[in-house]
Amino acid sequence: MPHPILGLPPSDAHAGLPDAAARLRARKARLGQLALEATLKLDPAFSQTYDELMLRRILRDYDRHIEQLALAMETGEERFVVQYAELLVPTYRRRGIRMNDVVTIITGMREAAQTALDAQETAVMRGYIEAWVARLRRHARLPGDHKGNSLVRLIWKGAGLGDDTVV
Repeated sequence: MPHPILGLPPSDAHAGLPDAAARLRARKARLGQLALEATLKLDPAFSQTYDELMLRRILRDYDRHIEQLALAMETGEERFVVQYAELLVPTYRRRGIRMNDVVTIITGMREAAQTALDAQETAVMRGYIEAWVARLRRHARLPGDHKGNSLVRLIWKGAGLGDDTVV
C-alpha cells in the first residue's frame, strides 16, 4: 500500500482499467438510480423497512460508492473499496441500517455497474465488490445487527420475561 511517509510512490492511475473507471464516473447519476432499483428488486422489504428520506440518502451515497469503485478499477488496487468499507460501518450503524442491508446496497450497485462495463471489466469489478462485501460481512456479526436467538435470550433473562433491557 503506498504511503507518503514511508517514501512509497502514489497509486498509478493507469495501472488498472482507467477507461472502465471513466465510464463509471460519466454514468454515475444513472448508475445510482439503477443501483437503488436493483436493491429494491433484490430485497422487496427494503422499501418498507426504510422511509423515503433514508432511500434518498442511500441514493445520494451511491455517488461516493461508485467513485470508490472507479478508483479501485482505475488503479487496480482493491484497498480503495476495502478501506472505504471500514469507513462505511459507523455511518450506516448511526443511521440504523443493518450491515446485511448495506451488503444488499452494494450488491445492487454491482448489478447496476455491469451495464457500463464489458465482460472482462465486469469480472474485475465483481472481484472488488466481493472484497468489499467480505469486509462488510465481518461487521454483520456484531451485536445489534441481528435479532439474535430468542431461546438464548429467554434463558439469559431468566425470570425477567418482559424486560428487554438485559439482552
